[in-house]
Amino acid sequence: MVWTSCLHRTSADLGDKQGAIADYNLALKINSNYALAYIVRGLARAETGDNQGGIADLQKAAELFRQQGNTQSYQKALELIRKYQQ
Repeated sequence: MVWTSCLHRTSADLGDKQGAIADYNLALKINSNYALAYIVRGLARAETGDNQGGIADLQKAAELFRQQGNTQSYQKALELIRKYQQ
């Protein structure tokens, strides 16, 4: 996945998950159709204990990927949703 490599370059990977959430909140204010931002924010939210918020972000990302015709990323988002719903 192209976007998977982006996940390794976020504040979250440097241990600042709250900073990553704040960064992606800003990114989503600028562009609410930025599916990758929902993915990264969702992962950070889930990893900080906000599982419901994380799943909601992942669902939004999946919806956007589907609307954009990005089947591969849509499927990956669905996999992440299933992982965090367990």
